[in-house]
Amino acid sequence: MDDLHDAEHETLSDVEADLADDFGEEGDTPLRQFVRSLRDLDEADVRAVGQYDGEAFELLYLREDIEDALGPDARTERVKTLVMKALGEPVNEPELDGYGDLNAVIRWFDEVVVAIYPHDEWSGAIATFDRANSPLVDLASKHLS
Repeated sequence: MDDLHDAEHETLSDVEADLADDFGEEGDTPLRQFVRSLRDLDEADVRAVGQYDGEAFELLYLREDIEDALGPDARTERVKTLVMKALGEPVNEPELDGYGDLNAVIRWFDEVVVAIYPHDEWSGAIATFDRANSPLVDLASKHLS
């Protein structure tokens, strides 16, 4: 895995602006649309956003309190684990052909929701969120636990 550096951006607005610069104003990429939607919902609940391609990972956004809580080594290990989980989820499974392509894998933890959005077998985006404001997770946990 590439050396993980600190997130380049302090806000999701910065991420969106940088993606616009990278892809041009007319290149409204799915990742840019995704970041814009996250920002529009509630930036405070978003912990981190990154993209992976194989074992390489670019951390696009890391909320300040998360950056303060995790040192560089712990951050690198966490990212490695998330990327390996992402790479372990096949986008197409012959046994589930009738369902279509896999669009996301959601992992619910006590404090955090991890969402993996594969683009293809080797690339995609990963976002983490505070669980406190996740009605779908809370409702399922309440009734299924």
